[in-house]
Amino acid sequence: MSIFQTMNLPSQHSVTRISQVTDEEIWRHLVTPTVKGLLGSIIKVESNRVLDTVAGLFPGDEVTNLNGHMLADASGKLSKDFVRFPYNHTLYRTVNGAMVIKRDGVKFEVFCWFGDIYRGKGELIFKAALRDRVYDGTKRANDCALLEYAYDNPDYHQRLSTVLSSVELSIYGFMPGSRIIDATGDKVFDEFVTNPFLFLDNPQAFLALFQRAFKSKRGPGQYSAAIPDVAKYSLAGFERLASKYGYDLIEMAASHYHVAKWAQAGGYAYADPSQGDMVSKLQAGLEAIRANGTPLTRSQQSWVCVLQSLRPIDLVPTGFLMSGTACGVAGRQERGEQTASQGGEGDGEPPQANVESADNAASAVPSVVHAPLRWPQNNVDDECLWLYKPLSAKAQGFIPNISFQPKLL
Repeated sequence: MSIFQTMNLPSQHSVTRISQVTDEEIWRHLVTPTVKGLLGSIIKVESNRVLDTVAGLFPGDEVTNLNGHMLADASGKLSKDFVRFPYNHTLYRTVNGAMVIKRDGVKFEVFCWFGDIYRGKGELIFKAALRDRVYDGTKRANDCALLEYAYDNPDYHQRLSTVLSSVELSIYGFMPGSRIIDATGDKVFDEFVTNPFLFLDNPQAFLALFQRAFKSKRGPGQYSAAIPDVAKYSLAGFERLASKYGYDLIEMAASHYHVAKWAQAGGYAYADPSQGDMVSKLQAGLEAIRANGTPLTRSQQSWVCVLQSLRPIDLVPTGFLMSGTACGVAGRQERGEQTASQGGEGDGEPPQANVESADNAASAVPSVVHAPLRWPQNNVDDECLWLYKPLSAKAQGFIPNISFQPKLL
């Protein structure tokens, strides 16, 4: 028996296969024709360097240090302005802006900017990423500097399989000059559309902003107008790269109903059956709302799903409350209230919310007997709505045996 030690340097230094995807492959398979048209042709490679700081090269180019690692700065003082694992940063100048590609051992991400990035006039219009999930559910996952959210929760971020390799995709694409705050100057409304769940602690403000958002063409999270071909081409590009570099599964965390339905249409399935059942019940509730005389666009469907998280549930506008098995229209009728079909039938607009005082709301106990529904992912806490798709022959027929509910002690 040999006394000599063996080592797996790529694993020890958090280097995975996804980090080997080339810049040319990212440009070819992930940056869509519309985004390329907005950027214009690539003029030159302006810089290609290795960075170890949270600060980037221009405003909006920052990374993160979620684990709070500290290194000594030039003066010898410990600082959290550095990252544990340095990352590669390549900047391509284009006719109308810039493309930045960042990568470390577990993730690559491409950022496309429209406008002058150095004068504070650059607008992020597109970003796309693939991230190896090998360290998810542990603190080591957060050592990646290219994260916006932590992935160390042992329940919500646990891997679907310890045998099959997996990557998570993320995608963002918005037309330049279309952000709500730029068009209206309304910072609060812009923040609400960006993440309405942050307003749930103020029901009156939430309902007022919901009424505005519901009448718009923007879904939750869509604070700018979507780039049309991102939804059309991106899944195929992600899957092509993940397959080429030997991954068994590809996953995503769906922030809203319209995102989850887009994933389902692309062949993705819910990893946790209980979460899939929740979405199915929400869909049934949406169908019941339509059957009761209120047709909904896809963005409006997403807003109604967000609305189910409002508490107390009696504040949910008449006709939009869902129970665990059906739309709450019936539950409202049981309390002798009017339904949505008795006001604004077929006009696609929500009935006005009955925003009562806190005392009146507390005393109005709803007669819904089933547990109220809610959208599983709010981008505030750690819970994610994971969907997955098998890619390799090894993964065909794979069904996760998993629950993301916290384990009781």
